[in-house]
Amino acid sequence: MRPRLLTLFMVLGTALLPIASSAQHEGPAMNFVRIDDRLATGGHLTDGGLETLRSDGVKVVIDLRDEPPDGQRERLAAQGIQWINVPVAWSSPKQSDFELFRAAMREHGGDNVLVQCQANYRASAMTYLYRVLEDGVPEAVARRAMNEVWEPSGTWKAFIDGLLESSATR
Repeated sequence: MRPRLLTLFMVLGTALLPIASSAQHEGPAMNFVRIDDRLATGGHLTDGGLETLRSDGVKVVIDLRDEPPDGQRERLAAQGIQWINVPVAWSSPKQSDFELFRAAMREHGGDNVLVQCQANYRASAMTYLYRVLEDGVPEAVARRAMNEVWEPSGTWKAFIDGLLESSATR
């Protein structure tokens, strides 16, 4: 009987492995990625996300959604968190969007910041660019955090490659 029980535990453990590996994205927001002690990226807030942000010491949320939820500023303010909206259209990100994002990040460089969008695609891509172009983080290191969520293609790959190339020629 014991070998059967051991086999059952092994089968159940193997079946639960994918659930455990996805735990890295649990947190106050969808596809949440903690980059360091002052910077994280994430998508829309999960249940209890506002309270978790507050308890984690987040001071600023930079929201890249071009259509953020109504009342977002007020909900975050009630937790003592500043909200900044830098609207980035999903289908057509622009260099000017990145420059506005860069300015917001510079202004809050010493704060605990969450960069947010709907699913953490815009947020992780813009944060990747900021880390490489502004903070001097090696490209491969910065890319790992973005690739925890997605691997840009199409419009976003062209946008990222264009900004990287234009900065290399300066």
